[in-house]
Amino acid sequence: MYQASSPKRPEYEGYKEELSEGWMFGRMMDLSDGQWDTFRSHLPAFASLMFLYVAMNWVFRLAVVRRVSREFLQTPTKVRGFLPTLWFPFLFATVFAIILSGVSTVFILAFTGVNFILAKRFGGRRWAPAVFWVFNMAVLFANEYYKGYEFGRMLQSLAWLDQWRGVLRRWDVTFNITMLRMMSFAMDYHWRVRQEDEASVQQIDALVANPKTEKDRVERSCFAQDYCFTNYWAYLLYPPLYLTGPIITFNSFVSQMRYPSPAISTRHTILYGLRLLASALLMELILHTVYCVAISKWAQWETFSAYEISLFGYMRLSFIWLKLLIIWRFARFWAMADGIDTVENMRRCMSNNYSLQQFWRDWHCSYNKWLVRYVYIPLGGRKTSTWNTFVIFTFVALWHDLTMRLLQWAWIIALLFLPEGLATWYFGKPRWTSKPYFRLLCSLGGTVNIMAMMIANLVGFGDEGVEKMLAKIFSRSGFAFLAVAYVILNMYLQVMFEWREYEYRKEYAAHEASLSQWEMTDTAPRAPVTRSASDSPTLTKRQNRSGIGE
Repeated sequence: MYQASSPKRPEYEGYKEELSEGWMFGRMMDLSDGQWDTFRSHLPAFASLMFLYVAMNWVFRLAVVRRVSREFLQTPTKVRGFLPTLWFPFLFATVFAIILSGVSTVFILAFTGVNFILAKRFGGRRWAPAVFWVFNMAVLFANEYYKGYEFGRMLQSLAWLDQWRGVLRRWDVTFNITMLRMMSFAMDYHWRVRQEDEASVQQIDALVANPKTEKDRVERSCFAQDYCFTNYWAYLLYPPLYLTGPIITFNSFVSQMRYPSPAISTRHTILYGLRLLASALLMELILHTVYCVAISKWAQWETFSAYEISLFGYMRLSFIWLKLLIIWRFARFWAMADGIDTVENMRRCMSNNYSLQQFWRDWHCSYNKWLVRYVYIPLGGRKTSTWNTFVIFTFVALWHDLTMRLLQWAWIIALLFLPEGLATWYFGKPRWTSKPYFRLLCSLGGTVNIMAMMIANLVGFGDEGVEKMLAKIFSRSGFAFLAVAYVILNMYLQVMFEWREYEYRKEYAAHEASLSQWEMTDTAPRAPVTRSASDSPTLTKRQNRSGIGE
């Protein structure tokens, strides 16, 4: 790849206009990806702003909350409604939104306000989720159609307001993330009201105190008074997570504001920040040595071999993975510094996946968990997983962008779940799992899966020249390369399998240690450690064949 990106290659003249001045090795730098270029150029400003927010919030908690709300700190359940720990985030988030969106903040306030009214007015009724979904999807489509609602188009006399649209003129681009939080609040409140039909208010409120796990924070409802507009607004615009996520549910957010997560520690946060820094330096190295984005946009593949084109496709996907990893971890780092623990996206390296099910769960993990809670389970879960999967991925495509290419990607991914699910069901039976060549069968199927996932993601997130790229790879001249690649990937999968076995043994040892501790302390043991087909070549009957999770 380094040689294929060399200035000495004749193709260099065709795409060098896409490159920028670099600072490593005297080479140019590939900043032709608009999303990464924007994030990178604004990184110092965002980092300074987040540091300012975290520092001011800690000072506010020490100087104000501890003095004014001692009762809340001693007994958090006594204070209900607008929590003291959200006073400063509420104010800062409002100013933050105005700086980013300017006068367009009125649109954000209008849409989020209507969603709040709908939730409070109809929450608890059986048909309420349909109302929430129709409204929020209509907002997404309207945002895309009207491109952020210019004041001049509404009324000519208001055209001067379009000059004050903030730092991010297209506020609607990032509103998709806000829409997920709007649905989370509406559905969490809806389920809170529904619970009151099955149990007393006292029984529901008793579960709020001292959540033991993250699952408790997500699934246990807050106090009824906690579903107020001030908490809702602070949750929607929480500065570290506002623009990119990771996504956190309303219940979990308010719970952590009342009971800080024990998973957050200073040492863990610092180490996480150092890992983030290492990832950013790796990205800089790649952009100086491999011009995969610029070459993919240039899309003139005639002079490249099938081997080179395949590596460019792989590096293009690797770039997308690393780009999103850095963006999400940057946001999560500042949330951790502020005491908020969120789900980690990109839990596993892109190159360490052979199962489409596991790849989807790990890629945008917080979004996957959101889909499970608010879409997959309400639509029937495993009972309706066949058509449920198509509905979910259609929504995922529309949520990302209203383009036919992403719809094609979504339907290809949904179709790929079917053969993997059938293979898991058929070959997961004892007559196959007991065979000595079972692991080889898994690698043969896993290799096909890897190639199919690469093609599907290139179609969905590649550049305009992806058709030419795939045509060259699957041409007669590329057949020999594909055959060799298939054999090598089979060997690589055996390494993946062994790594999964190591992870399982490590988890099992930790479980055994907890059982020994239980025998000494009489503490209730945890559930036994199990593994699924997507984690190990040893398939089990517990495998979730939907690929979405429950």
